Amino acid sequence: MKRFLIIILIFFSCSENSKPDNLMTEQQMVDFLFDVNIINSSRSFRNISDLNYYNIKDTLLYKIHNIDSLQFAESNFYYSTNPELYLKIYSSLQKKMISVRDSIELELKSKSNFQENKSIDIDQS
Repeated sequence: MKRFLIIILIFFSCSENSKPDNLMTEQQMVDFLFDVNIINSSRSFRNISDLNYYNIKDTLLYKIHNIDSLQFAESNFYYSTNPELYLKIYSSLQKKMISVRDSIELELKSKSNFQENKSIDIDQS
C-alpha cells in the first residue's frame, strides 16, 4: 500500500501543471482575494453564528466576480503551484490593501480635521 501511494505521489508531482481552461487572470485573482479578505475581516466583527449568512456572502462574491467556486479553486491551485506567480498575486494584493487602508485613513483624518474646524468656528461665534 505504501508503494502504491508513493508511486501516485511521484506521478502527480512530476506531471506538468497545465493551465485550466477557465483560469482567472492575475488581476481577477487579486480583486477576488481582496474581497475575500474584506469579507473575512467583517466576519470577525459580526457576532453571527448562522452559516447561511456566510454562504450567501460567498455566493454573492462569486456572482459579483462572474466566477464559480470551481473556477476559483482551479485557478488558485494553478497559481499556488507556480510560486513566482502566486507571490506576484499576493504582492499586488498587499499593495492594494495598503492603498485602500491609506485612503481610508486619509479620509478619516480629513473628516476629523473638518469636525475640529467646525467646532472652532462655532466656539468663536
